[in-house]
Amino acid sequence: MPMFAENFVEELKDRVDLFDLINPYVPLKKSGSKWVGLSPFNQEKTPSFYVDSIKGFFHCFSSGEKGDALSFVQKVENLTFPEAIEFLANRFGIQIRYAENALGAKHTYRKSIKSDLYNVNELAMSWFAEQFNQDDDDSKVAKDYWLTERRFSLEDAKTFGIGYAPVDRFSLGKYLEKKGITEKVLIKSGLFNEKKQSGQFASRFCGRLMIPIREKIGRVCGFTARQLSVTPTWGDRKSPKYVNSPETPIFLKGDLLFNLHLANKEINEDKEFVLVEGQLDAIRCWLEGFKTVIAPQGTAFKESQAILLRKSNPKGIICLLDGDEAGQKAAFSYIPTFLKVGLDARFTTLPEGKDPDQILLEQGSEKLQNIIDNGVSAIEFAVQYKLKGKSNPQASEIQSVSSLIFSAISEVDSLIMKDTYLKELSRHLKVSFQTMNEEFNNFNRSKKPRYKGGYTKMEEISAQKSSPRLTTAEDDLLFCLLHDNRVASPLAQIFDPTWLNLDIPAGRILAKIMAETKADGPIEPNRMEEFLEDDSERNVFQQKFFQEVSSFDENSFLQHANECLLALFIRSIKQKEKRILTDLENSSDQSDLLNTLRSELLELRKNRKNPPQLIFSDQHTRYSHA
Repeated sequence: MPMFAENFVEELKDRVDLFDLINPYVPLKKSGSKWVGLSPFNQEKTPSFYVDSIKGFFHCFSSGEKGDALSFVQKVENLTFPEAIEFLANRFGIQIRYAENALGAKHTYRKSIKSDLYNVNELAMSWFAEQFNQDDDDSKVAKDYWLTERRFSLEDAKTFGIGYAPVDRFSLGKYLEKKGITEKVLIKSGLFNEKKQSGQFASRFCGRLMIPIREKIGRVCGFTARQLSVTPTWGDRKSPKYVNSPETPIFLKGDLLFNLHLANKEINEDKEFVLVEGQLDAIRCWLEGFKTVIAPQGTAFKESQAILLRKSNPKGIICLLDGDEAGQKAAFSYIPTFLKVGLDARFTTLPEGKDPDQILLEQGSEKLQNIIDNGVSAIEFAVQYKLKGKSNPQASEIQSVSSLIFSAISEVDSLIMKDTYLKELSRHLKVSFQTMNEEFNNFNRSKKPRYKGGYTKMEEISAQKSSPRLTTAEDDLLFCLLHDNRVASPLAQIFDPTWLNLDIPAGRILAKIMAETKADGPIEPNRMEEFLEDDSERNVFQQKFFQEVSSFDENSFLQHANECLLALFIRSIKQKEKRILTDLENSSDQSDLLNTLRSELLELRKNRKNPPQLIFSDQHTRYSHA
């Protein structure tokens, strides 16, 4: 490990602005004297990641991670301590100072392989750009394709780092070797075939237009290469239109989205990402003012990519995919992913045979904006896609569509979101919500039971301290309480604290709030934080407090609060019944004890028929325990 000069590490941390460091990874919003955003370490739907740029510290309540600039970089980039020093110094243009050894010589440090790979990709991009601007015949083919066929400008090429890979397979390798790039780095870069030919590195990309691919903070990590008329063919093999870099330590397709580094600068909670199929479509959209446009690396869209977008805290995403069958099929395959990670998605269909690039060139940005504005929800798109516009589908067709969508909805953690999706599905299929809900429950039971005895399996799992992403009746009831001020007072009057699972944070929070409310009346949400005792409680409180509520109305809160209340009540009854039955089995022949236990059991089963219920009115809030 290198020895850094005295006080250099502290000096480095003092010179690094934590906001500037973190914001490209996670868009941050001002919250008092701090900044808040979604966790870069965990999947979450509400912000629990706080940054204090004045003190130079961050705290992620969902994962428990906390620290300074160095620890953030180590965690998010998976770097060692000296690699993190190198990363920060390079990022902020700070010269690293090393200590001297006993002989007065400076300590040296070998750069990490990731740093070397980013460096070689940057060098390759610059070299490709130089070749693009040459005056030889092959370079002119690339420029003609870019300028004439695709109708971009030279300035556009400069903006996106567009280049040209010559037909000569060995020229790039020679250039990089002259720059001092080692054989190990050249092999790992993905720019070359693994073996040397005639003692030289043969380029993977020959006679192609080169499009640099950048990761989330803007570093070049790989390339997409577009076929040209000069692209050579090898033997009888057909040359593919597009060739991507192979996966490397820095080029992982499932963690990349083209143009995300620029789109993130524009995205906010009021804007949607615009998803298109190809990089050139994305470039055209961005140049024409659609600044939140992105494109996947291929047709597949993975959960990790959806999570990457969700961390940017957008309003949602609009899928602008080709109108042919392949494009529609790809769009349909995205729906489960979007639903699972809680990313609000809309879908729109382009005219068949047209892509965004063509529409913008032929009809202008107003036309494309109109197409975007007419996008439909994921549920509506799924129904349209499967029923093909049938106005009177048969019962078997409705059941088939429902089952497909049930598979996606069943992956959603939140009970509230599941309910919202089912309501929308019932509306589009013209089936009552009650029927749809029953069908969904039947579907779940046929696959993997998620409900038993009136409460969810997720509650059992949570009680066993499993994944923090799983929702419980306690979680959803806390959400309702925090966002509808009618809930607390009547709830406190009929609520029994023994119904709660105190092994989970939401259960403990509810118990404290109910106790305070019953004693002194309702308390404001900003005062509730006073009763939170540890990070797990604070994290859950923040998650529920900041959870999106735009899709809920007054009736929704009433319904969900009562559903949660019922689940907790039935769960408690079941637990007590189980305990009494166990006592009955283990009791000796003591008639008084047996009679007492039987009486308790009868009373429980009687109470089970009369669950508690909250009732709201327009004039006032009241409660009942009918």
